[in-house]
Amino acid sequence: MVIVSKEGKKSGKKKPAIKKQNPSSASKKSSHDKKIARLTKQLKAAQAENEVLKEQLLRTAAELDNIKKRTEKEIASIIQNANKELILSMLPVIDDLERSLKISHDKTKIEDLHRGIELIYQKLETLLNNQGVVPMESVGKPFNVDEHDALMQMEKESVDSGIVIEEHEKGYYINDRILRHAKVVVSK
Repeated sequence: MVIVSKEGKKSGKKKPAIKKQNPSSASKKSSHDKKIARLTKQLKAAQAENEVLKEQLLRTAAELDNIKKRTEKEIASIIQNANKELILSMLPVIDDLERSLKISHDKTKIEDLHRGIELIYQKLETLLNNQGVVPMESVGKPFNVDEHDALMQMEKESVDSGIVIEEHEKGYYINDRILRHAKVVVSK
């Protein structure tokens, strides 16, 4: 670097260039650097937390999927076992029906057959009651569209209109919910 003096002479001596800094500019740069460092640190912390949360989310999603699969298997097992228990409890009724059919071939024992069928019917009613199935009482009650299917209307003396007078098929409840509607004849 060549330095020119005030008189316009060149000097061979090199003087270091002195750069004057504005004191306020230096402090601004320093505070700006600190902000960048602080924000960079916060960004790295947020990225690390984000990675942890992503990992937790993946684990939770996998756990939820496992719970769903396990629950579906348990429900299927419960249904199978419930059907198994119901069928097992029906087998004695089938055995009784088979015995009754054998007796029915002998026409002289018709009273025994009738008594046997009554016993089978009682067993079947008990079995259904144990499963929460109970018959509806329809005859003599007002017609209810939620419980009854009307097959026809018929006039009957001394009975008000809209009263069930005959039942062609019983209706049933299961655990206080309608299992099957009763098929009835209603008075006009």
